[in-house]
Formats: sequence, C-alpha cells, structure tokens
Amino acid sequence: MFEPVRRRLYAWHMRNYTRRRLAMLDSRILADLGIERDQIDDVVARIDIEGDRK
Repeated sequence: MFEPVRRRLYAWHMRNYTRRRLAMLDSRILADLGIERDQIDDVVARIDIEGDRK
C-alpha cells in the first residue's frame, strides 16, 4: 500500500540530494559534464527513480 509513496519520496529525496551536490561543484567541472549552473534543475528533473535519464 505504501510502496508507491515510498518510491516517490525516495525519488524526491534523491533529486534534492543530486541538486545540492551538483550546486556545490565548480563551474569548470559542471562544464565538463555539459551542464551550466542555471541548467542544474532541468538536468535533475530528467532523472527518474532508477537514475536513468528520461
């Protein structure tokens, strides 16, 4: 019964964790990943629960 809620909460937590970790990186490292600082939210939003890109 609570499995879908637990999965959604876990995905939300991992997106926030990933967003914080990417925000801490230097801009040069982000550029190596092909991400600009203002694109972090868009990149994180495209990651699904398993960590694969949509």
